[in-house]
Amino acid sequence: MALTYGHWRLAATVAFCLAGALPVQYVAAQPMQAGGQPASLCDMPWFRAGTRVQMEADGEMPMSITFRLRQAAVQPGGCEANFEIHSKSAMAALKGPPVVVDQVHAVRIVPAESGSEGNVESISAVVNARARYARMFGEAAFRGRGVLDYASMALQEGKVLDGETFESALSVKIYRLATGEEVGTMRAEHASVAVGPRKVGRLQTIATALGPQKCLPISYEKRTSLGALEFAGERLESIPTVMNVTDWYCPSVFFVLRTEVRQMGKVQRVDVTAFEREEPLE
Repeated sequence: MALTYGHWRLAATVAFCLAGALPVQYVAAQPMQAGGQPASLCDMPWFRAGTRVQMEADGEMPMSITFRLRQAAVQPGGCEANFEIHSKSAMAALKGPPVVVDQVHAVRIVPAESGSEGNVESISAVVNARARYARMFGEAAFRGRGVLDYASMALQEGKVLDGETFESALSVKIYRLATGEEVGTMRAEHASVAVGPRKVGRLQTIATALGPQKCLPISYEKRTSLGALEFAGERLESIPTVMNVTDWYCPSVFFVLRTEVRQMGKVQRVDVTAFEREEPLE
């Protein structure tokens, strides 16, 4: 059965999101240990069930993103977390109504230690997406390593931080929204994100949704690729994308409150508009 424009639009948006092309990097807030040294990633004060982060993006792909941490557990050598990501996007180039993507993840995090990189790996991930005429349902997996957060590092102007790499895979089925009939599948087995060395800029005061904040601009190059994409029985070779990214990390709140992405002469801005604790679900 032939796939409609609506199916292609949904597939393109979901693939774009899950390949790591979204210009949003969730960077952790962390407490300080005695002596002024940052604690590990798993000991941060927000690492509790009920944390919610709201982000809004403008530009070619306007998007509203909500992150909710449902479960969190510290274990020897690291921690595990269950979280949800709800996003609503409207990719300008594809037109049409917004695409809604819901993700449920269970991850294992191993913080960086002296001489070793930090890493994060998915235990399980479920993806459920829908648009006007179609929906997708399936599973994803990813693994990342490198510098995964800023708050555990001593940051100062001119310092260069190491990068990070992510590898991910996605396998979903596509259904007609009206009838539930399966009309195709999509697989991306070798999607990747590579973040280059990151340079720390001068501390500046910027206006944020949470009020004026003194923040450090941290700039780097980000390369994303879907790899070979299998869609409706066809094998498509994707074209890698290159973005120049600036994270505005605000030490007083231990968080990146703004991210700016420059690509093909255009700039997209992502702002954190809410960062709070909700009552955890029973």
